[in-house]
Amino acid sequence: MKKAFIFLALFFLVGQVFSGIAKTKTSTPLKPIGIKVYHFEIQGRTAPVAVWYPAEKPGESVFDYNQQVHGSAYLDAEPKRTGAPYPLIVFSHGMGGCGYQSVFYVENLVRAGYVVAAMDHKDSAMCAMEGKPSITTGQIVLATLKGGGNLSSTVMLLFRDKISNFDFSYRPKDISALIDRVLELNQTDPVLKGLIDTERIGATGHSLGGYTTLAIAGGVYDCVDPSRWSEDVCKQVDDMLARKDELKPGEFKLEFAQSACCLPDLKGKNISYADPRVDAALPLGPAIFFPERAFISVKMPVMIITGSGNFEVPFAPIQKVYNELAGPKYLLELKKVDHMTITDVAYEIGIARIVLPGFRSQYKMKKEIYENFSEKFFDAYLKGDQSALDYIKESHYPLVNLQAKP
Repeated sequence: MKKAFIFLALFFLVGQVFSGIAKTKTSTPLKPIGIKVYHFEIQGRTAPVAVWYPAEKPGESVFDYNQQVHGSAYLDAEPKRTGAPYPLIVFSHGMGGCGYQSVFYVENLVRAGYVVAAMDHKDSAMCAMEGKPSITTGQIVLATLKGGGNLSSTVMLLFRDKISNFDFSYRPKDISALIDRVLELNQTDPVLKGLIDTERIGATGHSLGGYTTLAIAGGVYDCVDPSRWSEDVCKQVDDMLARKDELKPGEFKLEFAQSACCLPDLKGKNISYADPRVDAALPLGPAIFFPERAFISVKMPVMIITGSGNFEVPFAPIQKVYNELAGPKYLLELKKVDHMTITDVAYEIGIARIVLPGFRSQYKMKKEIYENFSEKFFDAYLKGDQSALDYIKESHYPLVNLQAKP
């Protein structure tokens, strides 16, 4: 085991030296996009907020994304008002991620004619829009090795304290407040004023941000009926939460479809964090922290994109969510795509490009899948584009297993 760890550590160091290699290249000039960074009081704390927008021309310098990832947005570039107002899309990062974690995905949406906003939630740790991350690359690699390449075990090793009571209600509340702040900018900010179509808003997010997206879309915690929180199940939940520091990561297991209503903040209540301003939702590898039948009343268009394999969220709960949705609905299961393929932050870790299947082969195609399906989904349901709607009815790629009910 010691030799294996040294071997992986050497690969990690080599990967850092050559971290600029293997960037995806394009032969056509990219449409210029701008970015502005703000600071807003959201739920009692000052949070950094980034807003991307189509630009008239390139700015003076490419934004450095706090020297964590590589993108092509220009800080404070002049906005392109031809084509405005643009629909707004809000992005929510994964547990321990940050607003800059999925730059290739976000920048593609902006080039497709959207204004995109993201913030750092309070759990930001592995990257940060400002300052230094509180979790180092070495800690991430070590947790992945200790977790045996299992996503749930790795998450528990890294974030055990942050998920002690599984109350993630701050996430959708953050996003609703973010929408408030960005719509205020649309009225008052010299650069963004009039740039946003306030009647066309989409939401997207990764992992815990996927949970956030589903909550914003209208997932309901109907926990009033005592049969939804049987005492036997709740006793098991209470015991597991009480002993979480003693349990090995793989032993900490909760089946949320059966146990969500046992959580103290939900038991005996009927709660929804839906934001009626949002018209379409696209969760990426979403964490499913919802009881059964949470989505039977959701009528908005939803597209779920997830991967297959061990280092990914379980597929069965996602399938149940898809089955409950009324539609229009789409579910893409991507072959040989792991949980971190969507994140530029993970790509910048050299060893991740060696170990994780999402980066090892056909990475350019995988990026295109994320870009094309997200763009076409929002084009179909925020812009009313019939050709985009036709596109997302088919898989187009050998890596895509598609279920669709337009």
